[in-house]
Amino acid sequence: MNFSLEIGPKTEIETLPPVKDVYITLLPGGDYKETSQKASDLVKKGLNPIPHFPARSISNENQLKDYVFRCKDSGVKQALVIGGSRDPVGDFDSSIQLLET
Repeated sequence: MNFSLEIGPKTEIETLPPVKDVYITLLPGGDYKETSQKASDLVKKGLNPIPHFPARSISNENQLKDYVFRCKDSGVKQALVIGGSRDPVGDFDSSIQLLET
């Protein structure tokens, strides 16, 4: 059986158990730059990071593009696109809107 793990952007990765897929949260009020940096750190460690892309926590198309490029440029291959659990902080209120963008 395969297992995955979910961590926050401030989790110490040296303490992670031997898993392949690691989801990284972007909680309300969090900074996507921290999440993308943690994803980059996990790539360097040989893991498969899957950062969250919560629509309601992304301000606009420019921020979305920056987040995508930061993750892509560091070798991230997957993302979890979700609506998120708060009122929108910007232009997006659903995961479909992110995918269409």
